[in-house]
Amino acid sequence: MAERWVTSVCDRCYIGCGIKVHVVDEVVVSIEGDPSNPLNRGRLCAKGKAGVMTHYNPYRVRTPLKRTNPEKGFGVDPKWQEISYEEAISTLVERLRPLLDDPHKLYVFAWGYACELESFALAFGTPYMQNAGNHECGKSIHVIEHMSSAGFHQQVDLHYCNYALYVGTQGAIASRASFVHMARDLADARARGMKLVVVDPVGNYAAAKADEWVPIRPGTDAAFGLAMINVLLNELGIYDADFLKRGSNGPYLIGEDGRYIRDSASGKPLIFDSVDGVAKTYDDPTIKDRALEGSYEAQGRQGTPAFALLKKHVMKYTPEYASKITTIPAQTIRRIAQEFGKAVQIGSTITLDGKQFPYRPAALDWARGPQGHKHGFHHSWALKLVNILMGSVNMPGGILSTDAMGKNPFEWGPEGGLDGMLTHAGVGGLSRRQLASAFPGRTPSRPKRKDIIELFPLSPGTGMLFPVAGVEPQKFGLDSKFEVMIHNPSSMVLSAYADLNLAEKFLKAIPFTAGYAFELNETHEAFDDIVFPMPTYLERQDAGWRNFEGVFDVLAYGGQDDWYYQLRAKALEPEKGVLHPTELATELADRLGILREFNTARNQMLRFKEPHMLEPGRRYTLDETHDQLIRSLFGSDTGLKWAKEHGVVRFPRSAEEAYPGPYMRDGNMRLPVYLEHFPQRGQEVKQVTQEMGLEWDCSGYRTLPEWLPCDAYEARGKDGFDFIAVHYKLAFVYGGHGNENPWINEICERTPYTYAVMINENVGKGKGIRDGDEIWLESPVRKVRATAKLTQCVHPEVVGIAGHFGHWAKGMPISRGKGVAYNPLLPHDLDHIDKVSSALDNCALVRITRVEK
Repeated sequence: MAERWVTSVCDRCYIGCGIKVHVVDEVVVSIEGDPSNPLNRGRLCAKGKAGVMTHYNPYRVRTPLKRTNPEKGFGVDPKWQEISYEEAISTLVERLRPLLDDPHKLYVFAWGYACELESFALAFGTPYMQNAGNHECGKSIHVIEHMSSAGFHQQVDLHYCNYALYVGTQGAIASRASFVHMARDLADARARGMKLVVVDPVGNYAAAKADEWVPIRPGTDAAFGLAMINVLLNELGIYDADFLKRGSNGPYLIGEDGRYIRDSASGKPLIFDSVDGVAKTYDDPTIKDRALEGSYEAQGRQGTPAFALLKKHVMKYTPEYASKITTIPAQTIRRIAQEFGKAVQIGSTITLDGKQFPYRPAALDWARGPQGHKHGFHHSWALKLVNILMGSVNMPGGILSTDAMGKNPFEWGPEGGLDGMLTHAGVGGLSRRQLASAFPGRTPSRPKRKDIIELFPLSPGTGMLFPVAGVEPQKFGLDSKFEVMIHNPSSMVLSAYADLNLAEKFLKAIPFTAGYAFELNETHEAFDDIVFPMPTYLERQDAGWRNFEGVFDVLAYGGQDDWYYQLRAKALEPEKGVLHPTELATELADRLGILREFNTARNQMLRFKEPHMLEPGRRYTLDETHDQLIRSLFGSDTGLKWAKEHGVVRFPRSAEEAYPGPYMRDGNMRLPVYLEHFPQRGQEVKQVTQEMGLEWDCSGYRTLPEWLPCDAYEARGKDGFDFIAVHYKLAFVYGGHGNENPWINEICERTPYTYAVMINENVGKGKGIRDGDEIWLESPVRKVRATAKLTQCVHPEVVGIAGHFGHWAKGMPISRGKGVAYNPLLPHDLDHIDKVSSALDNCALVRITRVEK
């Protein structure tokens, strides 16, 4: 009996835990967590353990396929025919070649496992490479992190935090990158006494692990956050004055026009030195003390510190006022603010690595819940400000920005710039790409791009706008459509878009579509002309950004745990010679005559460096590519063989890397409490859209956060739409990767809160609905059948929908017809998109009726 263990990397979600694959007689018999990998430290979730069943899925695509039915759309039988790789590749090349003169007609979707499509798109010349899905990705999170924390995502520092407040997130419990790692840290933190309070419409997995669950009406997070700030600033007087003076724009003087008062000679923003009694530029070395409150004359004008304006602004958000909006009792809001303010311990310090750091052991974390609204930026910004005002950003015990700073195997970190503000976030991971920041933003203009990003100058990406602009290009002055689309194995119609009618209309209009597939999902079935089989992660060797996750990643865990690198190694050879996506992309590039551009793109995308750069015109094997990359990272004396033998490569993370807050403060990278540039961008957008004849809501372009209601909040109770449906994640289905896995399906079928939808027990009974009843769930754009689960663990006005379910594709017989697909319940149009962040409103207004037998 031939037996071996292969050290590799899981891909059952985008976390990328280290695994050990047990192979007996070339059959995978089990998958275990790798104890030497600092990400998961030997632990593995249900998805990872069940990966063996994904690999041996009898419904896997094992050969290229072509559609023989020219008709496309949902419910249409594609009448697949098996074909050779030669025919599949030749067909795609034939379709792509005419587009080389007009590459903007190619649309590439690569969110998830990227299949080397990012480099291919860059080489081909198309700017339309979508590598993020609006429903899952942080449209507000990332832009706020870039301009206020210097990283990509945020996490509570569970190593030292004593009071964690989760608002609309299950970080470390059922979601968030690195959550397997964080779950252990959270358990340890709870064991040593950390208090966890969860504010969420659903009593989900996070609420089950909390000291306290506080139900909140969806779309009201900003009111809650602003009321907290009001109590902290105006009732308790708790804020980190030293940090605000030296590490924020809180002291910057604001004129009556809402803009900085600037020095006439240098153009720099002014502050008021309360000791010398005179206005000075923000970086004047003679400053003795920066005023945070009061009113002062500067440059012949009257100015007020930004912090004072914020403090006055939030006074209207009393707990009593916020209670009417959020349904959270006023005394609860006030108590949480008091507990948080006491726990943050302003003025305390801690010594790490022989250096003294501010110690701020309280943090407020938020994620998809607050950001997924028409005015999601303001919900998110109000909550982020709680941490900034307490001086807890990137400090021990506080809120940490992932990947903001690192020193091995290369150096990266944040940079200050314009007006002394944090201008550039750190760039961790193997990719050199940097998301655009909301500061200072771009100048808006008439759209030339098919995602109309020009009208969203503060957003890093506008993937949700592709179908909106695609079905009505003339509305935005666009005159061409996509001719070819290539996509990864994701079911785009369920993950990247909302209203299925819009998605169908958009994708049907693209004449030719090719996609990768594990199994044939709804996107393949309805729209693909050619399908390429996808090797499973147990058959793949991966190295590099977006081909495998978990390497000094932008979603890395926080704290001083090691950085690391690990190669994804093959446990088995691919079936029937199935091509690795990099091999297929190389073949396509070679046949199209863009191999030079393809290698140049890979050099730019990843951390290739001399003397191991890919030669532009040379065709590399997969092993050669990975060997060059590893030598670029770790030295000429390493390489692919070394990586396979070495296993996990670890780098200790210093306290400064883990907690870059003091480094940023001392390096003049000030964090914003006042968004001085927002109104100007809003005025510019307004002018452009008026010239185009578009009605455009620019109310979100404000200097200070505000609670602005979403459509579902205002329309509740009309025409029988009494509920707002919200989505929450499950640790064992996270990302939808496990839908077609029989082991995961068994867990779902045995878990009463999975395939069923949650309805408040009292409200349900009042409508004559019993536990287990079949119900109709109807939104303004879709009506679906569901099973009711009556429970007290959901807000009375809310329907809780879990997971990523609701499949109907014939190629997914295990998951077909089970659960509810949440995203298609959402309207997908300009009226439901946040004009600041481009996030789609994730409040689904619904009405419920019982299915009559």
